[in-house]
Amino acid sequence: MARGPRLLLALLALPGALLLTACGDDGPVELDVTVQDWSGWSREQPEPERFTRTLAEGDSFTVDVLGEDELEVTVVQVDGGEIALETSARLAVDGGLRDLATSFSFDRGGSIELETPTLDAGTRITLAEQ
Repeated sequence: MARGPRLLLALLALPGALLLTACGDDGPVELDVTVQDWSGWSREQPEPERFTRTLAEGDSFTVDVLGEDELEVTVVQVDGGEIALETSARLAVDGGLRDLATSFSFDRGGSIELETPTLDAGTRITLAEQ
């Protein structure tokens, strides 16, 4: 085969290879989880619950949230720069109550704070990669 057709085939295959590596799984992540119920009606707040989970893409865990039964958190994607999550209920990010969502992402090695969308009492969930 001449050099020209081989080079063309290599160039045509390159975008597909890049797409596959961009969507790849970078293995399980170890997340530190802190669940803190809070109330605006009391000075004293309950002690936070802390635990660690090792999760791969598709793995889930549940937490108890104030006013609800359970909240499920699922790791949707792990790649070189981000961890993407989905939750079973709409939550606020970093205390903002305007943009509630069920899909979130944060930088590898970083953290994200999610809260139930309430003003008087609720639950704050902090997820941090170890």
